[in-house]
Amino acid sequence: MRWGKKLASGTLAVMLGAAGTGLLAAAPAQAAGKYACKAYASMDKLGRPTAYSTCKSGGGKAVKQHRVVIKCDQVQGAREHVMTWTLHGPWVGPGQKSHVRCGTKNFLRGFSAQTR
Repeated sequence: MRWGKKLASGTLAVMLGAAGTGLLAAAPAQAAGKYACKAYASMDKLGRPTAYSTCKSGGGKAVKQHRVVIKCDQVQGAREHVMTWTLHGPWVGPGQKSHVRCGTKNFLRGFSAQTR
């Protein structure tokens, strides 16, 4: 019985990891404004999903602040219940980076940049 649970959780981890890898290969998220804001995601040294957003000058309406948003999946409990966490980085000006990181044993689900 124990091996069946370990096999199921390992299979789920591989599937979620593969889904997160596909998101990493996707084009960066784009937000509108005088500044073109993009979000990027990667894994840190400990294997935690991290994301940051930056803005570069462009055309259109002015952007006063931006932040990064990351969604992480975490498998919990004996029944492998999947919890989705949405984390927001701090609001920063267009010339700065907004950075946020998921906890350990998390899988990347998605990321984007928000502006105001």
